[in-house]
Amino acid sequence: MRAALLALLLASGPTGADGALAQLATQLSAEVRASGAVAPLAVTVSAPGHPGLEEAFSTLLLARLAGLGLEARLVPTGPDAEALARQRGSRALLRVRLGLGTTLAATGDVLSTWVNFFSPRDVRGPGPAAVVFAEVPPDDAVRALWQSPVAQGLVLEPVPLARWPVRTAALATGALGGATGVTLAVLTEEAVEVRAADGHLLARRPLAGLPVAEAPSREAFGTLCLCDGLLYAFSARRAQGEVLALEDGALRVRAPLDHPVVACGSPPLEATFRPGAARLLPLGAAGPDALPPQAPFAWGFLRRQGPHGPAWLLLLEDGTARTGGTGPGRSFPGVGAGAALLEADGTLHLAASSASALPVVDRLVLLSAEDGTERASVEVPGRILQVTPAALKAGAPEALLLGVWGPDGGAELRLVRARP
Repeated sequence: MRAALLALLLASGPTGADGALAQLATQLSAEVRASGAVAPLAVTVSAPGHPGLEEAFSTLLLARLAGLGLEARLVPTGPDAEALARQRGSRALLRVRLGLGTTLAATGDVLSTWVNFFSPRDVRGPGPAAVVFAEVPPDDAVRALWQSPVAQGLVLEPVPLARWPVRTAALATGALGGATGVTLAVLTEEAVEVRAADGHLLARRPLAGLPVAEAPSREAFGTLCLCDGLLYAFSARRAQGEVLALEDGALRVRAPLDHPVVACGSPPLEATFRPGAARLLPLGAAGPDALPPQAPFAWGFLRRQGPHGPAWLLLLEDGTARTGGTGPGRSFPGVGAGAALLEADGTLHLAASSASALPVVDRLVLLSAEDGTERASVEVPGRILQVTPAALKAGAPEALLLGVWGPDGGAELRLVRARP
């Protein structure tokens, strides 16, 4: 609300017409008008990690568009924006993303949302009807909004917690009997490792002593779960897993595992691997956090306790993430193999890598689990294959532990923290 009031002051004050936000809104609205967009027009505006700037610019842009007769209406950013715009009767959708570098830039596209009911498909093609762009030099008001203390973001710690010459296969965090504080569990192509929160190695158990699977996964893949002080570990390249305990600085076997364990419980939720592939199928779950019927093979399945009850996340091989539990389920497109549910400010968020196959630099985004709105993002060198939440300090926001594959065939353990 304060950002919106500031935007109105910038627009109506004696020098408002010269303000950077006002100039940018005027330029962009002219671009939209020239694109042939028709009213009513739905609008989404995103400035990940900078809600004050997002709110201020949205207010100005809607006013400028309305002045051009486009009847602009704001809709939530996210994968359902186009469907929501169509549901509300809009004829077109403008999607805008703000970025600040040497200039303040607004990049976006205009999509037609009109459906020809005499045709089995939307009349527009798969791409945007028009691309729009505007930029202006930033001023003090823009810098103040960009650096607003209410903004949230994600920060990648500059130094990896650990490096390996081989690939990581699974991650887990939690309390492990025999260790002090939070432990980080890592499954690689060669071993199970337990590390302290600062990354130093506590114990390592090689996988070489386990029988090889009949159809091992071609890629590094597996499952890890920390349940009741024990570590449940299973590599998709092995025919058997192990329940491990940390005793006297070593990981010791408490029991063999016949099936991968993907979530704690009584009994733990088990799964099975798809032969020869980095995919798994969770086996039946009961209760409010049960899987959808006929759940397909997936990159991963995660279950956790959210602020309003149990919640689950299913990562499908087509790049779709599905959530469910006590609230209504949602689907999120364009999600990679690395994703997790993160609790922030009393609500659940989806932290997701991109669906790019071989990115030089991957992008981790934080999405609202309720409406899909992007809250923040951070770039990470390499390809993010594993993500897990990490409560590293009591009372502090959850961090994110990442397993990142490099182009040299190795991997790194990276940490992303939330920035207030």
